[in-house]
Amino acid sequence: MEKDDEYYMRLAIEWSRRGMENDNMGPVGAVIVRDGVILGQGHNRSTLDLDVTAHGEMVAIRDGCRRTGRKDGLVGATIYTNCQPCPMCYSACKWAGITRIVYSLSIDDTYAVGKEFGFVDVEHYADVRRERSDIPQSQLLREEALPVLEEWARLAALQSQL
Repeated sequence: MEKDDEYYMRLAIEWSRRGMENDNMGPVGAVIVRDGVILGQGHNRSTLDLDVTAHGEMVAIRDGCRRTGRKDGLVGATIYTNCQPCPMCYSACKWAGITRIVYSLSIDDTYAVGKEFGFVDVEHYADVRRERSDIPQSQLLREEALPVLEEWARLAALQSQL
């Protein structure tokens, strides 16, 4: 445990309290820190924004990327969140380059208290672990889509040489 972990976790818990204001009912807060500097912070805004992706961690990641002015501006950071991230938020942390996640409540805790209100992260993690998910997937028109991705990679490679 880092010496300031409790300090930053208390900030995340305070953000979770802010998420409860104004009938938002978003009790998840998050703070992103690197080298003692807060890079991003926020609380769940899913209800306010009518955005199922506006979880506390996602809001903090978006805030951090805006503040740093870079989509890779959170590389090497730690995220503090009062609830263990769902699969979407965990993946976003990986994409953002966040290297450490510190949380207060496990997905089992949130499931026990909030299952009837949508805290079903336990079920989502179980779905991700299965070979076949609850949402059927199928592949279509690969031959038409692949050239677009290949062209993007060619242009990205040229840009990186500049």
